[in-house]
Amino acid sequence: MNIHSTMLRFLAPALIACAPAQAATGELHATATQLHETHADSVVWLNVIAKTSMSVDGDAPAQLKAQLSAQDRETTTETTGTFISKDGLIVTALAQLDQSSLVDGQTVNSPMGPIKLKAKSEVKEIKVIMPDGTEIPADLVLKDTDLGLGFVKLRMDSDEADGVEIKAIDLANSAKGSLLDDCIGLGRLDDSMNREPSVITSEISGITTKPRTFYRVNADAIGSPIFLSNGKLLGITVVRKPAGNLSGSNTKLTPVVLPAADVAKIAEQAKDAEPEIPSEAEEPEEEAAAEE
Repeated sequence: MNIHSTMLRFLAPALIACAPAQAATGELHATATQLHETHADSVVWLNVIAKTSMSVDGDAPAQLKAQLSAQDRETTTETTGTFISKDGLIVTALAQLDQSSLVDGQTVNSPMGPIKLKAKSEVKEIKVIMPDGTEIPADLVLKDTDLGLGFVKLRMDSDEADGVEIKAIDLANSAKGSLLDDCIGLGRLDDSMNREPSVITSEISGITTKPRTFYRVNADAIGSPIFLSNGKLLGITVVRKPAGNLSGSNTKLTPVVLPAADVAKIAEQAKDAEPEIPSEAEEPEEEAAAEE
């Protein structure tokens, strides 16, 4: 039973399963062009190295535990994120930054019956690929598994960040949306397309209000900003965690837009949050204590 394959099987469609984009005309075209000119460099790529480990929540046969332990691995992934402050704070979708967030607490069918999984990802390294191609080291400073948000901050004191110019979006310059409102999404193409900025126009095709508000909008990228036709920020694209049995045939991940006001509340906590420290960085102290 390969849980990593299960994660990727559900994650990949979420990044591409979007409704066809609509052609921008008139005022929508003009607003989209203006947003592109102003905020294209706010969206960047993140290169993330993380180690994911899994276990069973509760009792399970030793063979099953061994199978899960054997799937512990270190992976390198890339995802997009959006600058939300001039001091280098970036918001992104947690599902791409920490894939264990999709699995932890989920139930999976096995020959021994349903089992509840425990999963954890430890981010080892993050590099932010700036619009000019410069790679700047960064740290994971905050995760919100409930909202599906991850916050990363540039190491502004690093040599790579010397003289860097950050173009951030303003989370406060936002508005709520209504069904069928026109939307504009900013993104960034992958390395096969030279990581050029992208723009897509769409509309709000659905709204969830309980337990909290999410907008269903066709997006060009995860962790990217979605604006309304008046230029106000609607929110940031995230991935909703599946509910119930992860192995169910009807289980799928859903890309949605989290309102900017909700993102802003967590961003306030992220501004003063300390970077997560990889376990390797703590080993010397532990070894020293053991020697004493």
